[in-house]
Amino acid sequence: VARGDLTAEASEDGPAELADMGIAFNEMARSLERLFDSRRELVAWASHDLRTPLASMQAMLEAEQDGLAEPGEYTDALHGQVRLLSAIVDDLFELARIDAGALTLDLEEASLGAIGEACLRGIEAEARAKGVRLESRIDAATPRVRCAPDKVERVLFNLLTNALRHTPSDGAVALVVRGEDGRVLVAVDDTGAGLAPGAAERMFDSFWRGDAARTDDGAGLGLAIAQGLVRAHGGRIWAEPSPGGGARVAFTLPV
Repeated sequence: VARGDLTAEASEDGPAELADMGIAFNEMARSLERLFDSRRELVAWASHDLRTPLASMQAMLEAEQDGLAEPGEYTDALHGQVRLLSAIVDDLFELARIDAGALTLDLEEASLGAIGEACLRGIEAEARAKGVRLESRIDAATPRVRCAPDKVERVLFNLLTNALRHTPSDGAVALVVRGEDGRVLVAVDDTGAGLAPGAAERMFDSFWRGDAARTDDGAGLGLAIAQGLVRAHGGRIWAEPSPGGGARVAFTLPV
């Protein structure tokens, strides 16, 4: 292992103490191997997502330089690519702060129902244009929580926009907020195609997308950041099939 061979295994036979040590050693080696695999994937996916807008910008600039396009013809498109790059870099920085435990939360008592209603209003126009119905199932008796409202809003807005993206026209996206056993549950249900096999376990990984063809609907960091923000609040986030069909992504925060 010291030489970098993470497939090496210690013996798990012998006296109980040595067997326990061997089992613990092998678990450590497997954890390290998974960690290094994740890092390699992160570098590869980040490079892909940064390279794509850069290549587009280079092509547009070269077209103007070679006289194939009018000066300033691609200005708006270039601004769009710069905004995309800035968003990816900002997300990478936020993820690095979360992983390093350097995230600062300005906590205050807040209503998750009120935050949820504000997020629903934020996607209302997009939902109407797509023909998707928005539903609010917020229990008025839900207790308040101590949280950083801006961070929770970012989590919830990400979950709602993801659900809207995967819901077909004439479908519905529902926000559920209610108290249960000393926690507040926040869930986003959609009537889309549901979760692909293995998606519930991997969808919170950095840069992971369910579509192997890798669509251009963002850098794939939103759910990884959402998981980090929820955990920083002492909560839990997960994905599961929605009770009404489709998918559900939910999180809980302690009261």
